[in-house]
Amino acid sequence: MMRLDALERRFLAHVRGGQVFPREWCAQGLVDSDIGLAIYTNAYASRLREALEADHPLLALYLGDRLWAELCAGYIEAHPSRVRSLRHFGQHVPLWLAGNKPFSDHPAIAQLAAFERELLDVFDAADAARVDWSVMQAFDAAAWPGVRLRFHPSVRLLATTTNAVAIWRALKDGQSPPEAQPSTTPAHLLWRDVDRVSRFRAVDEVELLALRSFHSDRQDFAIVCERLARIRPANEVPALALGILRQWFEEGLIASAASDDSAGST
Repeated sequence: MMRLDALERRFLAHVRGGQVFPREWCAQGLVDSDIGLAIYTNAYASRLREALEADHPLLALYLGDRLWAELCAGYIEAHPSRVRSLRHFGQHVPLWLAGNKPFSDHPAIAQLAAFERELLDVFDAADAARVDWSVMQAFDAAAWPGVRLRFHPSVRLLATTTNAVAIWRALKDGQSPPEAQPSTTPAHLLWRDVDRVSRFRAVDEVELLALRSFHSDRQDFAIVCERLARIRPANEVPALALGILRQWFEEGLIASAASDDSAGST
């Protein structure tokens, strides 16, 4: 007699389009075994397509029915669901789009998918307290070079080489999207504000360098200023860096600030 776990694996292989599940193994009821198996197979794929569309409604709209169906079929085959929750089922969609034709011929498609996934992660991110600009004012001058920042868990940074975000915005507003094209905006910053509303905005190369230095590389204020001085006149860097930092605090991006040159932290 076949073990239950082996039977379950064989059934799963059937609904995924792999091994056939013999109809003789099915309990005979009011519904024919072949029809019953077909119902389960169709329901499996349908539920996964629904999950993808729930995560990527504007991507589905942008692609249209035919290409969306092609994406779903190809993605489900390459990345069958392996966990009980469908929350992260579509996490590989941007990479899959970037590596499979005809989608890979149009980078804006994968970046549109990546933007939608970042919005999902921003909304679902853990919560944390935020601090205001007064914590920076509390540091004495000697402590400033060693200041490091810890960002709110919802903060995300998405590099963009196309106008995918403009396409998303137009679709969101019910307008015809612009033609896909290269973008002069190097990245977008995303976060969830104090009212639990997801926000995003474009960042220029200066702010992008500061964000990567503070947020990704976890560097201190002195190192960040040194890096900024490579792309901006050195005499402009202090005021430039302070302006960027103050905006981050005002937007609620910062969870804490501490200095390597100070015993205290906030």
